[in-house]
Amino acid sequence: MAKIISIGTAVPPFVATQDDAKTFATNLYGEAYKGNLERLISIFENTLIKKRHFCVPVEWFASEKSFEEKNNLYLENALKLSEQAIEACLQKAQVSISDIDYLMFVSTTGLATPTIDARLIDKLPFRKTVRRLPLWGLGCAGGAASLSWAKTIAGADTNANILIVVTELCGLTFVRSDRSKAALVSSALFADGSAAILVQGNRVKSIAPHALPTILDSQTSTMPHSLDVMGWRFNERGFNVVLSQNVPDIVQHFLKEETCKFLQKKNLNFKTIKHFITHPGGAKVLEAYKTAFELGDEQLQFAYKILSEYGNMSAVTVLFILKEFMENLSAIRERELGLLAALGPGFSAELLLLEWGRE
Repeated sequence: MAKIISIGTAVPPFVATQDDAKTFATNLYGEAYKGNLERLISIFENTLIKKRHFCVPVEWFASEKSFEEKNNLYLENALKLSEQAIEACLQKAQVSISDIDYLMFVSTTGLATPTIDARLIDKLPFRKTVRRLPLWGLGCAGGAASLSWAKTIAGADTNANILIVVTELCGLTFVRSDRSKAALVSSALFADGSAAILVQGNRVKSIAPHALPTILDSQTSTMPHSLDVMGWRFNERGFNVVLSQNVPDIVQHFLKEETCKFLQKKNLNFKTIKHFITHPGGAKVLEAYKTAFELGDEQLQFAYKILSEYGNMSAVTVLFILKEFMENLSAIRERELGLLAALGPGFSAELLLLEWGRE
């Protein structure tokens, strides 16, 4: 089994309110959607997002940028934010960078070879024998998927210290000339952020004074014939978003069915799960989770909170929410089960069964 010890987060300095974003989008998409703009722009008010963080100021989006410029900004800022998240994570756990045995780096919003994990090893005092595992292209499911791989590693190496770094700079994928509805929706939802999470094998002695979640089981389920639900199309400007409006329906049907099967393997059901850590793709997706998993607003309070304060940071978001759970479940007296769920390109569902309890 694998224990989740600590999570550190970081966001870039530039903040855009949803009112800022709505004004920007009204000016940008107005000509393309004459007569229909008011209905489309209403999405900015319906997202439940108040503000988002970006690694560039709002005025940067006012002109078209080359892919080279955007990717250079990705390299610079992904490294910087990842360092901040790592420092916060390891300081909380009182673990040294030199103690890390495995380093995963997860992202889908920029390209780098050598990958960002290699650049982190070059800059920070990691052991030069640290094992690397870069994961690219998992989109919003990346944070959950990396935890599944950490469980696999910890099962094989029970003394392992596994550091996962998830950094997404969604703002840098913005293509000003893309006037598609998917691009408009994305401009209302996505944001930048980073999270680092420390996972340990069960033979590592932890000093954490609070209840820690253990990963009991995990599952990936890929939906047949769904390659066009979410992803990127690439051109000379960079990343053009692919985003289907059917994601809430997929949550209510495909995800619900796969989750029921996953829980039934352990003789569990939705009623036996105390805590739900779900990636908030947007307000409609959260509503779909409520319907599919038979939840009330209170059970998704941390998802709503993170969505409101940070927007959709792709793979990073679910780790921000998990951090909220870890910091607010310190008084657990009995062991409690949690379900962590995220969806991403593939189109795949990542599911993890967690158990909270004291050391």
